Amino acid sequence: MRIHRTARTVLAATLLAFTANDVGAQSVGRIVVRDIANSAGDAWAILTSPLHGKPSDWLMAGAAFAGAAAVSPWDDDVDRWAVKQRNDAVWSPLAQLREGGAAFSGRQVTPVVLGLYAVGIVARSAPLREGLIGCATAYGATSVVRTFVVYPIVARTRPDSGHSAVTPPPAESGDQYEIHFPGTRAWGRHSFPGGHITNVAACAAFLTKRYSLGIAAPLPWLVVGGVAVGRTLDRRHWLSDEVIGGVFGYAVGHEIAVRSLRRSRRQAAGAHDGSRTSLFAAPAPGGISLGVRTSF
Repeated sequence: MRIHRTARTVLAATLLAFTANDVGAQSVGRIVVRDIANSAGDAWAILTSPLHGKPSDWLMAGAAFAGAAAVSPWDDDVDRWAVKQRNDAVWSPLAQLREGGAAFSGRQVTPVVLGLYAVGIVARSAPLREGLIGCATAYGATSVVRTFVVYPIVARTRPDSGHSAVTPPPAESGDQYEIHFPGTRAWGRHSFPGGHITNVAACAAFLTKRYSLGIAAPLPWLVVGGVAVGRTLDRRHWLSDEVIGGVFGYAVGHEIAVRSLRRSRRQAAGAHDGSRTSLFAAPAPGGISLGVRTSF
């Protein structure tokens, strides 16, 4: 085929960009199956981690609960502050992270994540796919722990335990200690731990541990802080709930990142032992030369 020299060069460069990561090495099905298997293995490791926890792990867990208990006397004060400040214009940058915002619920974020994952498959971008899978795995693991372990055991009433448009009165001294055993399915009694901050802290911990983000490293933690403030202003969690949720999320995300890094190193070491097949494209007289390159 006859193509103008400039267009021919651009097309060849584009093809090379998309074939540089072993386009022919794995099918889409194998990529998806491998990602699911890795995610399931990471989630299982998190769920069974209490069975093989080290003394340092239990010490960290104890410190997290001690920290939450230490700030709990201020829970009611923070809630009274939230009632006064919740609608101030200064918090408008957090609107999309608060209830009703575009980034508030998983149902709104999921289509975006699936779309980006599809891009990661088409572009053969392992970092993009692993980043999305890592955050999704952390979200799933922490959600399972909260839903099937914590909520059936302990029930803590939220500062605002309803969905009505009427704002209930601010907390009085001691309201934060309305805790009951066993737990319940009632949404208004699921204040402990802070669910949204657990999820975003797990994702932030995974991304900052797994990748070198450079000057962008603080950005995930700014989102974590925004979510914590937003949920406090919306009166869905006490301050101490946010503390324990943040620590829990960090621990989960960090562990999944460590496992992901180990897999990456093993794969990098194994890549030098086997053959590597890829497509190549290059300008040629009168057209473009396409071929297959195999190295051993």
